[in-house]
Amino acid sequence: MTAMLLTEERAGLRDVVRRCLERSAGPRPYLSGEAGGRGPHDAELWRLLADEVGVPGLIVAEESGGAGATFADLAVVAGELGRTLAPVPFFSTVALATTALLVQDGEGPAAELLARIARGATATLAWCEDDGSWDLSSPATAAHQDGDRWTLTGRKLLVVDAVTADLLLVAARTEEGPGLFAVEREAAGLVREAASTLDLTRALGTVAFDAAQARPVGLGPGVARRLGTALDLAIVLLAAEQVEAAQARLDDAVAYAKQRVQFGRPIGGFQAIKHTLVDVLLKVEMARSAGHAAADAADDYLADPGERTAHRLAAAASVAKAMCSEAFMHAAEETLHVCGGIGFTWEHDAHLYYRRAKSTELFLGTPDQHRDRLAGHAGLRAGRR
Repeated sequence: MTAMLLTEERAGLRDVVRRCLERSAGPRPYLSGEAGGRGPHDAELWRLLADEVGVPGLIVAEESGGAGATFADLAVVAGELGRTLAPVPFFSTVALATTALLVQDGEGPAAELLARIARGATATLAWCEDDGSWDLSSPATAAHQDGDRWTLTGRKLLVVDAVTADLLLVAARTEEGPGLFAVEREAAGLVREAASTLDLTRALGTVAFDAAQARPVGLGPGVARRLGTALDLAIVLLAAEQVEAAQARLDDAVAYAKQRVQFGRPIGGFQAIKHTLVDVLLKVEMARSAGHAAADAADDYLADPGERTAHRLAAAASVAKAMCSEAFMHAAEETLHVCGGIGFTWEHDAHLYYRRAKSTELFLGTPDQHRDRLAGHAGLRAGRR
């Protein structure tokens, strides 16, 4: 295992991504559901990140057209995008879809789809159903086989970028157990609808399948286990995003406390404000350590997929999800209080970070659910996501 340090190469990667983000207009013009908005994504920023950093294929193997970077490198990118709430399809395409393909066995459809993503196709993972669970033991969406032809029937909720993705990867039930299928955006029998969301900077939607044509990507008894590992990889990237978004809120609050004057002095000089900000800093730094450990575990798994490394990744991902979710939520709440009245206005970005903090706290399992899961790993009780 190698420690995830901000090496010179990773610092350079961070700086390149940051420069790309500085050339963008930020999330405001792309808020979901806003009248006159430009849509959920900044296409020019995504193109820039693809051209200058190769973000879509960063973790994809070189033989499939990617850069073959480490997962720790990818976590740096996720953190920078989270820091600015960048309106790009990174989480759907890379954190969810790409990881679901990376864990599949063999080089067949998965390798072909990874190559498409590396060339710029967007994708997402359709997983949750009406109960909102991330448990894949018995998905209601059913896959039917007629000769070489497969079709899907059912409905998926909470699908990130459901309306805009070029490709949907769908977890569905087969006679052999859960399977993973690819559905093209033009497929007959596919209906996609945008959902009203708390987080205005990340689009969600509902996807319905009515005998929609699909292509099998992963079949057999090991698919459920591999897809569970894919979710752990996605959690690691979500945790990286949460930590740097929390750091951004802290940085903004510190800057505001230095320039906001009350009773003839900057409010940052008051002990109550100092204690609040230091408490946020401590939570963010502890969460960052958990996120780094999870990124290490992800790289260990990808280098040597197996039961031991998958178990370690699962535990590290749950620790990171619990700690990073709570650190981000705490930072969003406390820095909102430090900013005072202006922080509660629509024009200030504090509420956008608060919305992201609350939505990511719930997405891919709550902190309490991940603590239950850790207890299961320790043999104390049955774990659940």
